[in-house]
Amino acid sequence: MKIGVVHFGWASAGTAQIVRTLIEGLSKEENTVYGIECNKTTKDIELKELSNKDLSKFGSHRYELSIFPPEIWTEQASALANSLGNLDKIILLGQSEVNLKQLAAKTLQVPISIFNHIDGSQLTLGYDTAFNAIVKNIESVRDTASSLSYGKVRVFNVQIPGAGPSKLLEHTALAVEAEVVKNSNEETIAKLKQHIREKEANKEGYTFFIMDQTVNPEHLAEHFKEFDLDWKVVEIDESQCGGPYPTALDQLLANQLKKAVVDWTLSDQPSGQLLIQDNQALFEEINSISEVVK
Repeated sequence: MKIGVVHFGWASAGTAQIVRTLIEGLSKEENTVYGIECNKTTKDIELKELSNKDLSKFGSHRYELSIFPPEIWTEQASALANSLGNLDKIILLGQSEVNLKQLAAKTLQVPISIFNHIDGSQLTLGYDTAFNAIVKNIESVRDTASSLSYGKVRVFNVQIPGAGPSKLLEHTALAVEAEVVKNSNEETIAKLKQHIREKEANKEGYTFFIMDQTVNPEHLAEHFKEFDLDWKVVEIDESQCGGPYPTALDQLLANQLKKAVVDWTLSDQPSGQLLIQDNQALFEEINSISEVVK
């Protein structure tokens, strides 16, 4: 049997664990695992055989599966169908709105995302690690801000990954007691101005505004010229949300998912997706959850 693996989204140690387990578990059954990648120069679809000799690279946190751009997957739908026509099953690491209808192989989607945005899944692998990394980064800024006095309010505009409302944005703001900035409309600006006035009245030296990549902090600053502020921008990108060591919760999820992925691959189950409920991986076929993978 020939199994393809494609990765949408940021690479994580949890993702590498799943790929490693696939290689270990399936090679014993005389199956072949292929990484599905996109050539950065030609945009061609490439299949790279993954074998036991690659395991030492995964163990040293080298991620052999490069990110497949979802837009290329959509643009190259016909070419994909031809290139992947010999595969029996395809595992999609990371949730993305891509077209799977032209694929002849059975498919399995695995909930890997730093945004925790998949309907029916309580968590996604990578979210807890990203959440903790962002909060830790902000708290390190707080440590510095609280130790210095500028005689004015220091506004730290923290821009995190994302392009729209997300649990990552909301939970980060709650965790560090910051204001969420989703846009720069009149209502939002009025609320933020009142927030700054309260900081000034209480003689507090700093505050945090949390926003995603749809909000430009430099443009936002134009609305606050009436205040004497120290305006700072802190950018946290996706590379800072991962790292080689997942949190304990993500480690638990990775262990559940990697077993569920191998079990699905070696079974006769139809196409579907895995979801996380109560820290267990559940298989969902179309609209009905049919099995709990323990």
